[in-house]
Amino acid sequence: MKKFTGYSRTLSWPVVVLLGGLAAGCGGGSDGRDPVLGASVANLILLVPPGAIAPGEACPVAGPQVTNSNPTNGNLSASTSTSGVANNGKLVTATFSESMNAATINAATFKLAPTGSAALTPTSVTYDDASKVATLTTASPLLPNTAYTAVIQKPIANSTGTQLGCSYTWTFKTAATAAAGPPSSSFNFGSAAMYAIASTAGVTNAAATTINGNVVLDPNATCNAVQIPADGTFGLCDGKAPTLNGKVASPLFPDPGVTSGKVKADLRAAYIALSPAILSRSTSIPAGTTLGAPAGNALVAGDNYFTPGVYRSSTSILVTGELTLDAKGDPNAEFVFQSSSTVGSAPSARIVLAGGAKASNVYWWAGSAATLTTSTDWQGNILASDNVTMQLGANSCGRLFAGASTDGAFVLDGNVVSVPGNSSGPATCQ
Repeated sequence: MKKFTGYSRTLSWPVVVLLGGLAAGCGGGSDGRDPVLGASVANLILLVPPGAIAPGEACPVAGPQVTNSNPTNGNLSASTSTSGVANNGKLVTATFSESMNAATINAATFKLAPTGSAALTPTSVTYDDASKVATLTTASPLLPNTAYTAVIQKPIANSTGTQLGCSYTWTFKTAATAAAGPPSSSFNFGSAAMYAIASTAGVTNAAATTINGNVVLDPNATCNAVQIPADGTFGLCDGKAPTLNGKVASPLFPDPGVTSGKVKADLRAAYIALSPAILSRSTSIPAGTTLGAPAGNALVAGDNYFTPGVYRSSTSILVTGELTLDAKGDPNAEFVFQSSSTVGSAPSARIVLAGGAKASNVYWWAGSAATLTTSTDWQGNILASDNVTMQLGANSCGRLFAGASTDGAFVLDGNVVSVPGNSSGPATCQ
């Protein structure tokens, strides 16, 4: 006998539990309804396999595991679609603990279903080895105000043939109305989601830098003008290689440019999806915009205080002092700042997240370059058309992409850059 987490009743496997009922043959009453839950059992599908674990449960079997998902388990306001996906489809992703065999990850082993209904037929199920992320793409938007269950199950296996330790199941619910305006909280960078920095024109580093997440360098795969090796590292980097908690994808690793090319294509698709041409419904902020004020100043909307939305400057955006982004209690709230020119910060500038705001839901779109000056504390993802420069002591919680539209170099100088939620990054970086 095994007790299913979240229910007070002890059940014998195999069993199907989809937020509301039990399959026939699993202890249902004579009338086809479960006597405890009272749910009809006639039309449920075998989506949750025997031995499946939910997020937070420990798998007792050795082998690869699912470590993260998007939407996250228990999300009650997931978007119905993902910006930039054909036919307004939705991306659902799962991150693995180690490299997997892509051939084992398909529509038979990665499933998504509305609660109590048949599994959806996806447009595709793909796997990116550099980020260890599997992505299920739906053929159309999800239904609003609807519960969904996703399952990752055997015979998914790692690169050496060891199967998944335990099947993994999680649930989420879509928002009451279809997503509109800015991309949803599950806005997805596709295969670029687990990458901390990206550059199309190489990277330079002058001091002790730590990168928590993967890196993509394509087509210029150099560090301090030294060609990187084909082993997923920065190599010699002229004696100043950053400390990397991840891998470097390039035309040399892990394959001849297939992975790095896909990552680059996905981040450029994200750049387009967040552009003023696509997200045209925005609030204008003054040209030559300086956002923020000295620490301790009163919060003034449109100056040093912003609530969720899309904001656009016809020239540049410069953050000075402290800038507060307030999600008003909604952890899925999003902030998009579009600059027709540069995005940057003054020395010691600081972005403060309030009301449940998360760096992962903040986007800075730069029509040209981005520069974070000395001792900046930055929050949010930057997508810059060309170069991204970080001066000494500037740190970022968020993905930083250089060359999202043209050639772009990445300049580092004693910094910390973390993908939100990365296990090696600060616990507060989400």
